[in-house]
Amino acid sequence: MGAFPYDLIIFDCDGTLVDSEYLNNKVTADVLNNIGLTEYTVEKCLEDFAGNSWSNILTMLRERHSIDIPSSIVDDYIIKVQEGMKTTNMEIKGALEFVARCNDKCKIAVGSNGERSNVLQELEVLGFMDLFSEETVYTKIQVKNPKPAPDLFLFAAEQIGNVAADKCLVFEDSPTGTKAGVAAGMEVWGFIGVSHDPETQEKKLLEAGASRVFSDFIHIREALGV
Repeated sequence: MGAFPYDLIIFDCDGTLVDSEYLNNKVTADVLNNIGLTEYTVEKCLEDFAGNSWSNILTMLRERHSIDIPSSIVDDYIIKVQEGMKTTNMEIKGALEFVARCNDKCKIAVGSNGERSNVLQELEVLGFMDLFSEETVYTKIQVKNPKPAPDLFLFAAEQIGNVAADKCLVFEDSPTGTKAGVAAGMEVWGFIGVSHDPETQEKKLLEAGASRVFSDFIHIREALGV
């Protein structure tokens, strides 16, 4: 067997390592409903906002609606998600073992558009912080432009050791994140294992530039040789 082809693997968090998309979008719907935007269901939030940062979501909402969208709803969102984590099973089968195997082969990092405190708590709850550290978990607050801009992935590769883009592999579950990885010049593999509509999501990820799409970590391990 030849040398491992990547020097760095960057994982998205929500929907890739952690099954938190339903919780996140349920809370998003709740906080939007509370300010009068009652058309936002969990399904609509998943469709419209998955993979986007709250700064992008606020911009989208302000462009769509003629009412003021208070920035304070982001704080409400963070608190409600952290409360929801206490009673929600967010484990994705095989994810923790897969990351551990990757850690034996190359450097690993997280690159997430999520709110930093929530991302760190999710990873801690599920045991991933035994493999990552706060220094190798990169979130949108650390860069000028969140995904779909390439900034976050390029920042992660630079900070973790100036790893060349063509030696990085990104795992993503959203078109937004996939576009960011592609724009960074990195190979992107899509994950649809916890998608609410996997067939549609697979098509979207491939259209966004993912080179391969997987529905479970067993097949990813086989493809990557870990």
